[in-house]
Amino acid sequence: EMLRLAPSATNAQPWRVLRQDRAFHFYAKTTEGKGEIDPPIIQRVDAGICANHFCLTAQEQGLSGSLVASGAPANVDAPENYRYLFTWTED
Repeated sequence: EMLRLAPSATNAQPWRVLRQDRAFHFYAKTTEGKGEIDPPIIQRVDAGICANHFCLTAQEQGLSGSLVASGAPANVDAPENYRYLFTWTED
């Protein structure tokens, strides 16, 4: 809910979050015709908005954790047409 209400640079909320135990895996919608290695700057802005909004809301709810970008988790089915961004793991 916290990310559904979050703003995005294009007001599209182009992210998906998959929860697995105490970890939240973040994905961004790929832009058709664009490479996944170097996404357009607006997608990077959206990812920052998403991460910030999530972290601030988690903190407000009394949750502590950290963001880790170490490669997509192998045991999670990624949404189609989305690329892995990072994972927030609860302490």
